[in-house]
Parts: sequence; structure tokens; C-alpha cells
Amino acid sequence: MLAVIGMVASLYYYYEGEAGASDDVPWEIVEMPVAVSPGDQVSPAVSDSRVVFNDTGRSADGWVVMKDVYGGDESAVYGPGVSAGPDIDGVFIAWQDADSRVCRRSLADGTESCVASTPAAELTLSSGTAVTGENGGSTISRINFQTGRSKKIDSYSRPGMRFDPDIDGTQAVWVRMRGYGTRYYEPLLVSYDVSDDSWSYLSQVGGGASTSGESLYQRSKPSIDNGRVLYQQRLNEPGETWDIYQAEPDTAGLPVVQEPGDQVNPALADNILVYQDNRDGHFDEAGRWVGEWDLYVRNLDTGEERLLCGAPGDQVNPDIDGDIVVWQDNRNGDWDVYAAVLSPPEVGSAQPNLTLSVGPVFWDSYADYTARELSVSYRVANRGEGAGLDVALRQVVVRPATVAVAGDLPASAARLSVGQTGLFPVKYHVPPEVSRFRTDIYASCKDEEGNELWFPGPPPSM
Repeated sequence: MLAVIGMVASLYYYYEGEAGASDDVPWEIVEMPVAVSPGDQVSPAVSDSRVVFNDTGRSADGWVVMKDVYGGDESAVYGPGVSAGPDIDGVFIAWQDADSRVCRRSLADGTESCVASTPAAELTLSSGTAVTGENGGSTISRINFQTGRSKKIDSYSRPGMRFDPDIDGTQAVWVRMRGYGTRYYEPLLVSYDVSDDSWSYLSQVGGGASTSGESLYQRSKPSIDNGRVLYQQRLNEPGETWDIYQAEPDTAGLPVVQEPGDQVNPALADNILVYQDNRDGHFDEAGRWVGEWDLYVRNLDTGEERLLCGAPGDQVNPDIDGDIVVWQDNRNGDWDVYAAVLSPPEVGSAQPNLTLSVGPVFWDSYADYTARELSVSYRVANRGEGAGLDVALRQVVVRPATVAVAGDLPASAARLSVGQTGLFPVKYHVPPEVSRFRTDIYASCKDEEGNELWFPGPPPSM
């Protein structure tokens, strides 16, 4: 089964997510509260318009709660007793409970399965696979819900040596402290493919020592999306601050954001980066940079950046999916969850513009696995300047021809407003001998005047 799941990392599609509006048009940011109940609501994660978070106001031990950004009531998913997570990937929610079980619940029908594992403080989910970071930072584990097993994929006998996992598709990343005799430990970024247990370093090995004899660099908080990995890094010297870098093997990273103060906790979706920033702070008497945390958003393709939220207090722990950003906010005295929708202002012809990205890829059930029917969820976002009506995937061409779409294409979405994302699940029949395949996907919608628009263009057969 692992060899087939490996096709997740090699799944191709015809057009990629890119800004639908003119690059010189600034974002219009619409902010809204998601959870402002008594007590603390922390650790938010978002997929499509659904947000999950840990509500310690319901219980000191925590509850997993879900809420839609655009309205509706909160839904208590699990509790009390949450030790890590939650996370959401558009098809499942996952968390670790107080008994150290990593649990997964289907968003479609509410079915739930749990796998015993080691106690964790960090949890990340993608395509039905969870990766956890153990309390104390000594072990990274992979949770395989298909087999019902937990496997340690990286560990060390000392605490603080393996931490900050993230996963997208089958590629997981985390920080590994590598020792150089008795000289120093260096934080290196590790890339790991859960399909075949292969791994490599994403950062230069042997970067040297600081004046204090420790590693020259500090690194943490990698975030991965579509193969791109961003993380926070600082020179390990007095007076140096954190910046955001992009991982590039055999280098010390490529600078992405270098502003006064600290830029930390990057969250990445396609070409959009969101991060914490305290550039308006100052150095204290001990030479440390201090100041309230704000959130900034940056288009990595154009370099355009702007303040996302600078409300009183701190805005921390951002997450982003498509055009929706969520974060933890203490403007009201305790921790709440807020969200913002990113969209361009409605100018010009107000045309929709659809972009596509690959969402979760997984065997929906053991029956689907034995029938060789692989589920792929495609995210279609409207990044234009007007609403898209009757949005649908119209044609999917698969190569090799032995792979075929199983059943009908998903039903159309009646409307995708500016900034909204729709999830379109497709099942493929994949023979056992196929380890990867390519798809050319064509979508269409109508504008407000009823004109039909094709993305990236009409299929060749038309």
C-alpha cells in the first residue's frame, strides 16, 4: 500500500494556483471573530472555511471545537482532554486525547478511528496521515490510520532534539538537532516522505559555530505547502532577531522577510505567506527585542506585503488555507480565535478567476483500497474580482490511460464569491502497477452576466 500512496507527492495538475487579480491591486481584508467565548480558545487550524481549535474555556483539559468562518453554531467534536492539535485537512479532523490516542474524525459522516501513540505536544495532518512531535521534543511519530499503527520516524535520547513537524501530502518536515562531537548541536531541516521512509536535509550541514561556541544558526517552525518550505531563522549572536527564510538544500536558506524585530511562525498556502511580526517593538535593557505581535501577509510571487491585523494585544499562531487566515488573539484579555478573508477589491470588469490546487489524497476506506479507488480532493478558489456561478470541473484527462476517473465528476458549486474556495472530490481507479499519474483538469464557471468562462482555457476537444 505504501508504494501506491507515494503517488500523492507525484500528482500533477494542469494549472496551478496563482493570483487572479492584477498583482498591483492591494488586498481587501475582511476580519471577523470566530470564537470569543469565556476562557481561552487556542491552536486554530483552517481548511476551506472550517476552523478547528482547542477550547480550554469548556474544560481546563481542552475540547476540540469546529466553527465555520461564515456563520453557524460551534460544534463540539471531542472532549474533554486534548493534549495535541487539533488539525484539519478538508476531509478529516485529527487530535490527540488525554490517553495519548491520536484520533481522526471524518467530516463527511462523523466516523472516528483512534491509534495509540506516544504523548505529543504537536500534531499536523494531511491526506489522512498525522505526524506528531513528542512532549519534550525528542521524538517525531507518523500515525497511519489505514494500518492503525504509530511509528517513530525520528528520535533522540535527549529532550529538545526533534521538534516542529508539519506535513503536506506525503512530505513531512521538522527540525533535527545534529551534533558535531562535543562542539555544538545544529538545527537542520529534515524532509521525509511517509510513502517510502526516505529522508534528506533541506538545510546546509555544518554551518559553523557562533562566538559562544553554539550553532551559528537557530531554526524552527517549518511550514510546507506544494513542496515549498518556509521557516524562521536567526543568527545565534546577541542582538540578532528572527527572520523568515525559504529552505534550499545545501544552503543556509534564502531570505524571504527581513524586517526590524522578529518575524516568526510562518504559515504558507500556495504563494501566500502569513506570519507574526513585532517590527514596531524595541530593544529592552537586556538587549532583547520586545513588542506586541501583529500579523502580516505577503505574496511570495510579487513581493507585495501588508499588515493583516494590528489590533491591540497579540495576534499569534496564524494558519491559512486558500484565502482564509485564522489566528489566536488576546485583544479582549483572554485568547480568542479570529479570521480574515483575503480578496482583491471589486474593480474593472469584476470577472471571476478560478485557480486550482491539490487537497487531501487518500484511500477513503479499506474497501476503496482493495478496489483501487483513490480519492483526490481538488480546491478551486475564486481569486478574481467577481463571483463565479455554476463552478465545476468539466473535463479530467488522465495519463497513463490505465488510470481512469471512477464514476461521475463532482457536482457543480452554485456560487463561489470572491475569495471563497470550493472542495471538489474525484475518485480515480488506479491499477496496482501504477505508482504515479498526471491529470490535465479543465474547469468552467459563469460570470454574473451568464457568460461561460474556461480555466485555464477550453479543453482541446472543444
